Amino acid sequence: MIREPSRPETSLAISARRTEARDAKQAKQLIQTYTTDVFGRVSREENISYILEHSIFSLTLDNNHDTFYALAAFYDYPNVHGVSSNDWEEKWWKNFYGKNDETLKINATNTLFLHLFVAHPDFSEGCAQELINVTFKALPEINQILLCVPPQVTPESALEKYFQPIEYDRSDNNCVVMICHRKDHFPTLFIRTARVQDNDDLAPLFNQYNDILKQTYGDFFVAELIESQDENNKALVAECNGYAIGFMSISNEVNIDILNEVYSLSAFHGLRASHPDDQWNHQMTEETESYLPNSDIYIHGDATTHDDENIHIKPNPVLEAMQRAVGNEGFIESSINATPSIGADINNKQSKVNQGQLDHDSLTASDYITTPPNKSIEELDNLQEDENINNDAVLEITDTSSHRAKMTKAQLAAEDPSRYIKPKLISQAPKFFGKEKAFAIQLFCISEIYEKRSYDFLQKGFDMFPDRDYCVITIPQMVPEFPLLQSFIRIPPRVNLPNIQELYLFHRAGLLRDISVERASEKHLDAIKRLTEHFSAREKILNDFSDAVRSRKRSDTGVFLDAYIINVADRPSALIIFSNEENIDYLRSQYNIEDFIYFNLHKRSDHIHLYHFVINPIFAYMTKIFIKEVLRKINKTCIYYPIFPRYADDEMLKHHSPTYAIHYLLPVRPRRLIQYNLDQLKTNAPTDCVLGRLPSLMHSPFALTFTAIKLIMETKITINARIVIVGASTVGLAVLEALVTCPYLRFNNLTLISPHGIPGEFPPSLSRNLFLPSNLEYETEELNRLSLHSYVNIVCAKLVSLNRPMKLAILDDETIVPYDHLLLCTGNQFHIIAPMQATVMNPLSKKAVPPQSDRILFEPAPPNILTINDEFDAAMVLKWLRMTHHTEHSILIYGATLESYCCVNALLANGISSNSIHLIFPPDHANTNVFNDSTVLKSVQEQLKKLNIEVYENYLMDEWRNQGVLDINQPIDHIIFRTKDKKHGKDLNLKCTTLFCFVNKQVNYDAFIAINQSSLVFDGRLVINENNHTNDSLIYAGGSLTKFKRGYYSDDRTHASFNSKEVGNMLANQLFSKYDPIYVPPKTPSGRHPLIPTYKKPKRIYAILPGNLHYFQICEPGPTVKYEDRKHIENYGTDLITNHENNYFRLHLDQTGIVRTIVCLHHHHKIDAYNLSQLYGLHERLLNNLRQRYNEGLITDFFSYFQENWAVALYHDRFTDVRNEVREILKKTLMDNEESIFSSLASSIDNDLIFNDEQKKNILKRFRTEDYKKEIEETILGYINYNQYHLPMYAKPT
Repeated sequence: MIREPSRPETSLAISARRTEARDAKQAKQLIQTYTTDVFGRVSREENISYILEHSIFSLTLDNNHDTFYALAAFYDYPNVHGVSSNDWEEKWWKNFYGKNDETLKINATNTLFLHLFVAHPDFSEGCAQELINVTFKALPEINQILLCVPPQVTPESALEKYFQPIEYDRSDNNCVVMICHRKDHFPTLFIRTARVQDNDDLAPLFNQYNDILKQTYGDFFVAELIESQDENNKALVAECNGYAIGFMSISNEVNIDILNEVYSLSAFHGLRASHPDDQWNHQMTEETESYLPNSDIYIHGDATTHDDENIHIKPNPVLEAMQRAVGNEGFIESSINATPSIGADINNKQSKVNQGQLDHDSLTASDYITTPPNKSIEELDNLQEDENINNDAVLEITDTSSHRAKMTKAQLAAEDPSRYIKPKLISQAPKFFGKEKAFAIQLFCISEIYEKRSYDFLQKGFDMFPDRDYCVITIPQMVPEFPLLQSFIRIPPRVNLPNIQELYLFHRAGLLRDISVERASEKHLDAIKRLTEHFSAREKILNDFSDAVRSRKRSDTGVFLDAYIINVADRPSALIIFSNEENIDYLRSQYNIEDFIYFNLHKRSDHIHLYHFVINPIFAYMTKIFIKEVLRKINKTCIYYPIFPRYADDEMLKHHSPTYAIHYLLPVRPRRLIQYNLDQLKTNAPTDCVLGRLPSLMHSPFALTFTAIKLIMETKITINARIVIVGASTVGLAVLEALVTCPYLRFNNLTLISPHGIPGEFPPSLSRNLFLPSNLEYETEELNRLSLHSYVNIVCAKLVSLNRPMKLAILDDETIVPYDHLLLCTGNQFHIIAPMQATVMNPLSKKAVPPQSDRILFEPAPPNILTINDEFDAAMVLKWLRMTHHTEHSILIYGATLESYCCVNALLANGISSNSIHLIFPPDHANTNVFNDSTVLKSVQEQLKKLNIEVYENYLMDEWRNQGVLDINQPIDHIIFRTKDKKHGKDLNLKCTTLFCFVNKQVNYDAFIAINQSSLVFDGRLVINENNHTNDSLIYAGGSLTKFKRGYYSDDRTHASFNSKEVGNMLANQLFSKYDPIYVPPKTPSGRHPLIPTYKKPKRIYAILPGNLHYFQICEPGPTVKYEDRKHIENYGTDLITNHENNYFRLHLDQTGIVRTIVCLHHHHKIDAYNLSQLYGLHERLLNNLRQRYNEGLITDFFSYFQENWAVALYHDRFTDVRNEVREILKKTLMDNEESIFSSLASSIDNDLIFNDEQKKNILKRFRTEDYKKEIEETILGYINYNQYHLPMYAKPT
């Protein structure tokens, strides 16, 4: 939890943090009589939890030792009986208290109401002051805090000191309102023009951060800068208590043309006024959509003057600027000529046409502009033309936040996977010719104490340049985003340049705070048309808008639909269209919503489903305020927005449009649902809604984003560092998931470089998935429920070179990707193997490579020689098989790997005759059992024999021939294999229509060249240390590409020996240690020499083998040891084996009874792999006394045993949490003992003591008599009760 340190004058060494749920229990202990008199029934912990859950802002004061001192909860409406939350401003405040200019300004956007305050009695006054100070500091938009006190009640003295009563005339009021002003605690800064004398105050302020300016320009650089002010350059100072505490230098000399060349500024009309010669085209329309469109309308003609009767009205430059940006049917009344709404000629708007069948408009975060200029859409292969490429849905491009563009245009049509879409940059910079409308911040510095008030500079800055509507600032990527930028909009770059900076923009209209929310009606239709003018989802938004305002329900499905307009200065500036969330039980069961909220503290009617949220880009930074106001207006607390995959049903896609609001919503991790045996459970199964079996839920899986009223005002920490991940391996995906799903961090510049984009872009296909085994970490459904492509810029290319001094990654398509941190996660791949007789030239040394059995072919392979490394390769194989389906097949599979067996089964499943398949094993395969279990291997061999599949062992691939001539550029029709055992075998000359190579995964050669030529240490693998660093501190690596340096003396322990997702998470932790202020590094053993990290998660593999054999293995991390050798190790443990109906199940218990290995082979049905994975690391006693039952002969089939109802609770994704809670209970010291049971056992184990029967009885007696047993039972029953929707087969405790 991020903490705000106490102010220097505070006597206590305390800090403020956002309140957590656990604080309710400690707050209850501080409740006094006067607390309930003021705030009502808050004496119960449940009541406090409810208040905290529904507050928009709450703070806790404690010290670093978690000693609790105080808590305050704030709402945006009064806690007064009979006063509604949605209309208190009009019906209550203005009637009772709106008597003067000051009170009339009070509204829900600039005011908080104190709904709860508790504090330690000895420090209540100081705590109240600190909570008020931190609140005003954290929320710059808040100007006052109100406290509503019942009549005849006096608040405690700590509050009475800082809150003064507001006078009112009416006698029928049922409360006294007291007010605390910002100006008394953390006032708005006084901003003035800088004077030379300010140098004495400002020079130390600059020097405390760095002395670069002083060294470059001398001791009086500030004074010289101030002296140089003219009509184009101004200097501003923030003053507090007579001292200059902040400085801003601004200039209207801005090279607008360069900014338009480099950044996507079409949504802001290129920072210029409109001009008849402005050139608008469909590319600029796409660029504009990256922000959500401007509603300007291009109008030909001269400016119009107003009638003379309005000439006395004083012009308002803020409203005029908003008029220019937002547009309106009328003109701003002014004593000068009014500026009409202007924009683009809609006749110039061209329709967008995408090639391929992969695009739809469900993406919601970032544009697709990623690769270099002049890059056009390309095909990987021209094997087949797509006749329908011009009839596809249009891509939505809707993010104003980052260069992490959604290039998952890199997806493939299932019918034509060769059509691979690459993203492109807009090749032509937009051209605007109007008057320049921007000024720039050149230099800015402010005291850390007052940095939250940096926003106060902006009003004065615009006053200095009344003809400018935009303020811009650029900062280097590695500079943390400071508070001033939280009011700015980040502009994504249009080009990849090494030294490019981040551009931020603020519009004059952002100074307005006159915000109102109203229910939409037909009178708003014209305004909504202007708001969606340059938005390709316009038609669907207007259709839903019409349904919402006319009938309040969707015309096609009859689902309730509502729409609200958010006005700024009485002009429509945003639109939200939503319905009630009817499937909340499904969302709760499938997604980790309860990581963020206490579900039971929200009513079922409190949840809404977002369809559309359109906002004028100049107000984009106010999105969270708009959402907060809408939730208050409609009395809701939670909002959900789904992101569907591109292949999803059009019915679901057409109901949603991209939204900028995604930047203020939190991605919710999906949950692993239990694999239920529904036939056995029958009526005790979960509901169809929980299982997702309702007709309304039988659509494609989706990613879920979400926020709640208590979370919307949380400010995310923005990281602009350019983080580039090379390789879409499991390790790389785990890094991305960890970074993307961190709820309080926003990584703006995440880039994934992968030849085939990100996995999961295909529609699910069993026939395609059969070709490869799975590690069960990132299946297609899980990837679609994460939607990583919505947050990551994906570049489809290979890394071929690194420029470490300039921090550049150079790709094979000549793209240059700059980085601040580079993560190499390419893994190892299968390659096409050259035959022994072929001459292979090393492309680097230009020398011949000696013949070897696993020699890589560097030249292009004949078209009928294939290998499979990912779903793209598998799709290409399916396409090849479709193209050659009239051919009499002779398919050769070369390799003795698990993928070889999977390929055999996949070919059979796709209609290839078993007589056409030949499996050839290279020499020395007998020394390697890919299953590490002789029973499994024997069963597979029996199936191959039963299927009449020819198997040839110990053969080297010697020659490729085409019509008897060796020609590497033509399809081959025969392959000659030489045997190493001339006595028992003979050479083979096999007909070949297709050859699959699965021999020894190796490091990709392009990656090796990039690594080697950039002087990264490579010793068979890329060398890393215990923190995943290479010898370059900015380059990390993980996965099977790597090895630990030799100094650890543990060459057999590599990342390939561990769970890839866990490796990826540890790799992500290296970035969190740099950018996460609350990251706590794991404890490591102390000592002079660092150690290799400890990995705990098991390795898993699932495959479908020939004969439709379902194979699953889970084993402990670490180097693989042959099963036959491991059994002879001392303290090996016990193997429990069943083979019922030839369905093999081996479960290994270590010497302490912990499950360490599971091997399964089922001949008929899919294995419940996710359920069985939960058994790893559990003691056999937890498995219903497994060993005892097995030894008594009560278990004959582990498959059916673990499908029994008693075991379901073990498979729940939160069972691990329950185990941890039980462990914490055992660590407690109950009654009057000196140490807990856990401590007693731990000390005995540390001293190698062996428990005798008497000591065991004493431990059991303590467990039963000291309330350990009672607490653990209550915890278990609470777990079952709380998760009853997943566990209805258990009797619900009362």
